[in-house]
Amino acid sequence: MLTGKLSDFAGLVVFPVFVYVIFPKSKNWIVVVTGVLFILWKTPLVTPLVVWINRYSPFTIQRIVDYSDYWALLVLPLAQNIINQSNSIVIQTRFLFKAGRAIIAVLSFFAICATSIRHPGEMPRGTVYIGKTFTVKKSRSEVIEAIRYMGYNVEYHEGENDSTAIGLGYAQSMSYYQTDSIVLFDSYSKTADTILSVKYQLNEVKKNKTDIRIINVTLTNEGNIQRWQLLKSLRNEYKIKLKKQWIKEMEK
Repeated sequence: MLTGKLSDFAGLVVFPVFVYVIFPKSKNWIVVVTGVLFILWKTPLVTPLVVWINRYSPFTIQRIVDYSDYWALLVLPLAQNIINQSNSIVIQTRFLFKAGRAIIAVLSFFAICATSIRHPGEMPRGTVYIGKTFTVKKSRSEVIEAIRYMGYNVEYHEGENDSTAIGLGYAQSMSYYQTDSIVLFDSYSKTADTILSVKYQLNEVKKNKTDIRIINVTLTNEGNIQRWQLLKSLRNEYKIKLKKQWIKEMEK
């Protein structure tokens, strides 16, 4: 939690200064643009972009929806102050060869974007069938509202064919809800995982009682898990995590 927040604070200082050094004419607007982009990046609005990049690019992007990161915006005035007093930096870069500046720029860009992620021993890919029902003492509309209040999207899919969604060997038509980029934490409240998407059904059995049937979780768009032992282990793991964190958060 500490290093994750520190990286946000440091990034919001370093990135606008970096852009300014490469493009000096951005002096009057780069800090504002950086703040706006950071706000958007931490919302589900960019989830389709993240999914698209992870699907078609040779590299993957890990993004955590965490609104507490907005505290880092407080350092933007510091970045602007550094830019206002850094004319000497721009002058010094004029003495570098263009090729050297390009290499430095590329290395700096990747250094700014890179972050460490703790990977499990075997990185699971694809979709894991869950098939577990949880009961929440709220109406269907209240459950949807609670999910959105947590900062996640809720999309309804009417009668789509999805064999993995029901855990059978053939496709059947079914309706379900989908929520993307579910953030999970470990026992030390550190970000441990982000589920690409969760498919579930909502059945309002009473006025203030709704059954949430988790159909499956998708970890990545590519790859399939072949070993049944790993599938079973992941099913139990994500069933417990969703219950303790996602479902519990809905009940508040």
